[in-house]
Amino acid sequence: MTKIKYLILLMCAVVFSVNAQEADDGNDVEEVVVTGTQIKGARINEALPVTVITKDDIDDRGVNSGDELLATITEQGVNQFNDVGSNGGGVNASRGDVGAFDIRSLGTGNTLVLLNGRRMISTPSYQTEEVGGSYVPVATVNSNNIPVSLVDRVEILRDGAGAVYGSDAVAGVVNNVLETDFVGFEMRGRFQNWQHFNRDDHKFSMKWGQDFNGGKTNVSMYFSFYDRDRVAAAEDEIMGRCDYDDLVPDQFNSAFYRCSSNSAWAQFDMSGSAAYTDGSGEFLIYPAGDPACILNLGNGVCAASDSAGNLIHNWNGQRDVLGDVQRHNTFLFINHDLGDGREAFAEFGQYRSEYNGNRHSSAPFSSVKHVVPATNPYNFTGKALLIDNYRFVDAGPRIVDNDKETNRMLMGLRGVTETGWDWESAVSYSTAEAEDVTHNRVSNTLIDQLLQATGPNAYNPFNGGGVYVSPRVSHNPVDLTPGGIEPAVVDVFRNNERTMTTFDLRFSNPNFFETKAGWIGVAVGYEYRSDSFKDDRDPRLDGTIVFTERKTSGSLSTSAGDTYPYVSDVVNSSPTPDNDGNRTVNSYYLELDVPVVSPEQKVPFVQQFDLQLAYRAEAYSDFEGTEVPRLAFGWRVADWLKFRGSTQDTFRAPNLITINESLVVRNNTRNDAATKYAIALGADTDDSDGRYAVQRAATGSRDLKAEESENTTMGMVLEFNNLTLTYDMWSIESTNTIGLFGEENHMLYDLLLRLQQNDLSNCAAVVGNPAVVRQAPDNPQTFLDAGICPFGLAERVEDKYANLAARTVEGWDAGVYFDFESTWPVNGTWSFKHQISMLTDKTQGYGPELQTIDDAMDAGDIPLTAIDGYGNLLAVNGAPKRKTYTSLRFRRGDWAFGWNQNSRSTVYEDRTLSSAGAMWGVAPFKTMNMYADYYTDFAESDLRIRLGVNNLEDDRAPLASSRMGYFEDLDNNLRRNFYVDLRFTY
Repeated sequence: MTKIKYLILLMCAVVFSVNAQEADDGNDVEEVVVTGTQIKGARINEALPVTVITKDDIDDRGVNSGDELLATITEQGVNQFNDVGSNGGGVNASRGDVGAFDIRSLGTGNTLVLLNGRRMISTPSYQTEEVGGSYVPVATVNSNNIPVSLVDRVEILRDGAGAVYGSDAVAGVVNNVLETDFVGFEMRGRFQNWQHFNRDDHKFSMKWGQDFNGGKTNVSMYFSFYDRDRVAAAEDEIMGRCDYDDLVPDQFNSAFYRCSSNSAWAQFDMSGSAAYTDGSGEFLIYPAGDPACILNLGNGVCAASDSAGNLIHNWNGQRDVLGDVQRHNTFLFINHDLGDGREAFAEFGQYRSEYNGNRHSSAPFSSVKHVVPATNPYNFTGKALLIDNYRFVDAGPRIVDNDKETNRMLMGLRGVTETGWDWESAVSYSTAEAEDVTHNRVSNTLIDQLLQATGPNAYNPFNGGGVYVSPRVSHNPVDLTPGGIEPAVVDVFRNNERTMTTFDLRFSNPNFFETKAGWIGVAVGYEYRSDSFKDDRDPRLDGTIVFTERKTSGSLSTSAGDTYPYVSDVVNSSPTPDNDGNRTVNSYYLELDVPVVSPEQKVPFVQQFDLQLAYRAEAYSDFEGTEVPRLAFGWRVADWLKFRGSTQDTFRAPNLITINESLVVRNNTRNDAATKYAIALGADTDDSDGRYAVQRAATGSRDLKAEESENTTMGMVLEFNNLTLTYDMWSIESTNTIGLFGEENHMLYDLLLRLQQNDLSNCAAVVGNPAVVRQAPDNPQTFLDAGICPFGLAERVEDKYANLAARTVEGWDAGVYFDFESTWPVNGTWSFKHQISMLTDKTQGYGPELQTIDDAMDAGDIPLTAIDGYGNLLAVNGAPKRKTYTSLRFRRGDWAFGWNQNSRSTVYEDRTLSSAGAMWGVAPFKTMNMYADYYTDFAESDLRIRLGVNNLEDDRAPLASSRMGYFEDLDNNLRRNFYVDLRFTY
């Protein structure tokens, strides 16, 4: 607090030094937005590593949306907020029309996103990403809120900027600068068609602006509408299947089998055995006439022993790759010259979207087993049965409707005093809402009632799924008794809200104090921000309607793990309580632009040398605040050579969810190292391979500290007439990364503790990892015979969000920019760009417990096992080592042509292992786009006609073991498409 008081005093001194007299009419107000400094006209601007994507660049890339634009940016990592990826997260995913920023592959939430130099509100819904050993809630600005047709330029500061902009500017800053003072009228229409899919997209936009009051007032408006067709996975021979093992080498076969054993062909478990069961009392429903049939049940089905193997379900037969989207963007800008060097400005923006998509039908978690009593009229066994595997295909695919709306209102004043001080102040209020409804869900309570019924309304789980189809063929299964499930079918909602209020007061002067080397520039400012969120879950998810599992005896379970908060009333969804939170932030900053050497001083080898010094303090209402400094330099050796660099501390505040979240349980399929170890020794466990669904119970924490990072950059710029070459090395080392220890790591630590205490004469004294809650072992004697004290499968792992050990990410960027005119072989102007971003290191450090595990593996005390989410993460699960973007543009008279290419290097999937333990490499991928323009006059307008093709070579995304056979967080698998774009300018 002492430093903050000193900063306030310094700000006051600077403010009082400003001549308070108003400037004369000759002092024009100029709006300048430059990312990386708060000082307008600062000399350090030339030394900042900023990538500028102009509106012409955006146009060249052939994109319709912010998420498509992000995919072409070399510094962008993965976008986990995508349509295909949301299939896995279900209602807990941020679904609908959304995209996420991930500059430098540091993860969602580490990039600060601005609109016209001011912070944007996050998308209302959040989801989880793997940080450390498990999944942690993250939030992002929705990239699709940005109207790409209205963007004048995108400025990407490839450097930490916490001292300049505050929290979240760890990996960098993305500033979207819109055309706020447009004059004229422009209409634009675009039609796009996909060669291999039944998809047509349409986009219409309109832009209007006019000066009033003799040029003192400008009003401009923008509107766009985008209509995207759905793409069903079944339209494609690869994405529509779930079994890809015939496309990969034999050692990867099992890893590319992504089908579900939960199908309409049920698997049951009963006490004792029968002629149609295996020795454990398990049997399957099969199509009649199959060689595995033992007991014909009529109605086209039979009972078969569990040894015959489950008939599987192809969930991609029901899924959409992309859902249907309608998006509306509206903006209004008003700028008014008040005279005397003052200007009032206002901004209103609205984004709305409606999304509809199909998901696979529901199946119970393995942790929730329904009971079919002997009294069920369809139960032919005479005994109570547990349903081990089953899918309610008769409920139909889950249908998702997701509506979003984001509003932003901003009003401000700016001006210039006669002594040269720029001042600006603005207040903004933003809201974001999302309403997510999933149809055709199944209630655990209601389906339990139907299973327990004895009359005609009883549910029949024994009737199979019609004709069985290979998982290598896209197929939407049917149910033989339609209507029976209807009383248990429900809609499930998730409603999210977010609000943000900001106020800022800024003063800057590029000519504050003169030295021999030039003028020292200064900026001081105060910022206030209030942020809140609300996550309202359906009563069947938040514990209002409670489901309790039933025992085979017919009574309800009394175990705490068989009801809320560990089990929800919605089949295939984890329980989630309602959550809300808010915070206020007060920030103070000081920035200096210091000239050290000027050209006039004629210092050898130093034509010009400038420093940027910045300091920011932020105080938070819900956790301990932080203070960060920044030092940057620019050293021009000669007209053609410049060096630049910086070092600074940056920080990322714990997001509101990780602080305010109460107990949240998720079901994740995990490797249990202890069970695998026991199986290898010959113990008999309830799971055959040690990989099964485990509940993860995690809680938020108000003890979390901000993630702090040390950022360093060093680079050079070579400038020769129309040719510019850039090269920048960078390094980010983060401490206190917010994440989870992780289920697999907890179970690995549990194995280590058990082996350290393993005493067969006193197994009762063996205490494992208290975070791992295990069931009682079914066959303890087999454990003892194997030489290990008995334990059961893990029921759940109890974890807590914590600040983890250090994380390091390093790399370099380079660029080639060449603009020239040619007379041979053809007259015209050319523009060439080549950008490359390289990752050379991405490492998550170990904490004390993980270091103990690693030491034990090195010593041979426990089997060598990959520690999940830690260690070397370079090119693993995204974050490719290399991404490039290359473009070439040519213009001659009324004609123009363009070409561009995006590429990435190989990435590896750590969940996709060969029989020898090697990770699957998702092959490099590149796409090329081309267009041709013709400019002409039409009906008193300037008309541009563009014909374009994206993915010119019609390349399919490389094979991955993901949900639809490609790496959806990085790649687009929709192949070649064509578009016509008409632009009328008046």
